[in-house]
Amino acid sequence: MQEIKKQINTASIHQQKDLFLRIWPFFVVFFVYNFAAVALTQYFGRDELHLYFNKFSYSYLDRFFVYYTDFGTVYLFILLLAYLFFKETKRRFLYLLIAESTASIISVFFKNVYFNEVLRPGYYFTQKKIDIVLVKDYAVQMASTFPSGHSLTATILSMTLCLLTKDRRVQLVFALLFPSIAVSRIYLSRHFAIDTVGGSLIGFFIFIFTYYIINSITDWRLDQKFLKNGKSK
Repeated sequence: MQEIKKQINTASIHQQKDLFLRIWPFFVVFFVYNFAAVALTQYFGRDELHLYFNKFSYSYLDRFFVYYTDFGTVYLFILLLAYLFFKETKRRFLYLLIAESTASIISVFFKNVYFNEVLRPGYYFTQKKIDIVLVKDYAVQMASTFPSGHSLTATILSMTLCLLTKDRRVQLVFALLFPSIAVSRIYLSRHFAIDTVGGSLIGFFIFIFTYYIINSITDWRLDQKFLKNGKSK
């Protein structure tokens, strides 16, 4: 009987640590957005897809996305990091800090080494003398369009937020942070759709890697502590 209970408890612990089982609503949203972005880019072409969506420009969305694109990434990252440090476990704090730091370094490397001459849409279309709607008084960035750093951060933030609750409806809301930030980057002509896919994939895989590495190290330390206590008795 004790052995059965032990097996049930072990299975329960593994299930809690399985990232897909814990935050599957995020995985659904993540793959739906990225599949759609890749499929549409393949069908229309990178430039044509951006020009098509650029037609849908509204003053209220201009104002909203200008503030939301940074608040939903930079400021939210700082707020969430502080919350995890003071209110949550050290493990969750490390998920966010290490994943974001590592993914950002990789992103900057790609931007500066391989894609430093790939122009961002706002500047790219202006240089080609193609009419494009740009948000008034919002600076146009020039180069290093791939990958999208904001999409990378939004992915990591979404995954971290989803780990804070077991409510699937709340997880779905948190998961929508990523595509909404990705759309804001496209709307503001800071990135092409494919750039947001690249950024999100870097953030996605780095977070998963970080999650399981930290859990493995933590579990190993707990096992060592348990064995040490057992021997001392």
